[in-house]
Amino acid sequence: MISEVYSRIEVAGIYGVRRVDLRKEFGDDVDKHVEELVSSGLVFSDKKGGAITYWTKDNYIRYVVEKDPKFKLIKAMIDSVSDVGRRSDDSMYNIEERIVNKINDMLNEKVTDLSRHVDEKISSIKNDHSYTDHIMQEVAKMREEYSNKISLLNTIIDERAQSINNDLYLKIESIRDEFNALASKIEEKINSLLMDVERRIVDRDGTIAKDMDEMKGLIGASISSIREEIDKRLNDLNLDVETRISILRDDLSSRIIRIDESIHDELTRIKSEMDGKISILSEEIKTISRILEEVKVVATHNGNGNGHTKSNGKSSSTVSSEPITLEQFRVDFDRMLAEASSSIGWVELVSIKERMCKRYNITAHEFYSLVEQLLERFSNRYELSSGGQEGIVIRGLVHGFVRRI
Repeated sequence: MISEVYSRIEVAGIYGVRRVDLRKEFGDDVDKHVEELVSSGLVFSDKKGGAITYWTKDNYIRYVVEKDPKFKLIKAMIDSVSDVGRRSDDSMYNIEERIVNKINDMLNEKVTDLSRHVDEKISSIKNDHSYTDHIMQEVAKMREEYSNKISLLNTIIDERAQSINNDLYLKIESIRDEFNALASKIEEKINSLLMDVERRIVDRDGTIAKDMDEMKGLIGASISSIREEIDKRLNDLNLDVETRISILRDDLSSRIIRIDESIHDELTRIKSEMDGKISILSEEIKTISRILEEVKVVATHNGNGNGHTKSNGKSSSTVSSEPITLEQFRVDFDRMLAEASSSIGWVELVSIKERMCKRYNITAHEFYSLVEQLLERFSNRYELSSGGQEGIVIRGLVHGFVRRI
């Protein structure tokens, strides 16, 4: 985000960007990013029209020079011929520093965003299901692959930056050589003119003033021509540097976009595989639950024998001689549920089971079967909760508590 804030301030040019506008566009958190840019010397702040406004370094210099006559005079003095070499060095150094800082900031921010995005996706996959060892290995390979891609991208950018720096230094050296050559020519010409003046003084005393005027005109014209040539070359050099920076920024943005798209596609594929595996596992769990339910029914019947118990040496049936209707069961179930209900409304099924089995002379299996039928038909009246020693098994969990909605 810090690179986007810097780009927004840079695009504003000499007019700058107000702090209020930055907050509207990026939110209140933009202040800490702006403070980092200000502390690093890339952004400057000042009051313009009563509002705090931000500029990049070059734009702020242009703004101050245009608005303050003192700075305009200072800049005019700096632009003198004697300071051309030093000014070129400083300008190239500032351009190089801006290129390196901007590229490093953009790379660091993108790498951080990519790492955070991948970590968040991995965490969400871990929370969805514990069966993620194989997926984690694939994610680790993917992260290593993209780390290698980012390292390669950094290498390419460093090589391009080094190439740009070399070109800049070569052009600066060329300008210095041309300037030195021109200075030598001017010195030779001045010496020649001085020798000619001395000769004319000896030969013709009356023409000294005229020759001096001609000499001054020639020197002034030569200096003016040299200054125009140097300014032209510096302007061409600045345009070439800005073009290279724009190309490098576009190339970096396209590469980062491709990396983001590749990561998104890979994570989509992983999520699709995980969904399929979870769906298969859910089907297996349902099958196991049905098998366990059947085993539980068989175990219940085996535990009760043939449905008879002994009392005083005589056999008595545990199943009611008359079948109980669901409506009759519901009336008594609601009544016992209301009597046993606590302040929060939850009642353990075991406590109701004992009373209902005793009242209707039914088994525990028949009781839970009737409860399941009751919940299926009147699902909007009752709510189950997991827990308890026994109850209705749903998706592998025992639900032993119920309450009336």
